[in-house]
Amino acid sequence: MGKVLALLLIILLSLASMASYLFLNEKIIVWDRQIIDGQRQLQEGQLALEEGKAKLEVGRKKLSEGKKEYGQAQDNLFLVLADKLLKGGKGFKEAREQIAEGDKQVAKGDDKVSTGETDLDAGKLELHQWKELLRLAKGTRVACAFGAAIFALVSIVLGFRWKRYLTRIFMDTDA
Repeated sequence: MGKVLALLLIILLSLASMASYLFLNEKIIVWDRQIIDGQRQLQEGQLALEEGKAKLEVGRKKLSEGKKEYGQAQDNLFLVLADKLLKGGKGFKEAREQIAEGDKQVAKGDDKVSTGETDLDAGKLELHQWKELLRLAKGTRVACAFGAAIFALVSIVLGFRWKRYLTRIFMDTDA
């Protein structure tokens, strides 16, 4: 009876290995697609970050030019006097407000770019981890296929080797 149990256990191990192989194969197909999608999203994020950095640089340049012009205008006594007499000082006041708003927008842009870089780095790390898990899953899938083949071969060899014993147990009608 021990040989029958051993043979059944080996057959069950072969079936379990094959089921594991099939399960992992389905998961690997899904994970491959997800990784490809993640790489696409990462590339889109990289492009958006570069675009954001370019816009931020343009904004910084405009703000710098505006501050420079404001400083030059403030140094010009004639313009200061003309603004006070003709507009009641509103021109310089509006310019200061625009510069303050530009500073706020540049600061927001800096924050968005910084957040984007952080998110992009986190995405790269997560993608790397998923690739590593996929590599391990592929190795496990190969091991399961190899195990299924070995257990099937062993069960066939033992079935032929124990043919007489198994025939006697299953064909014995006296019991």
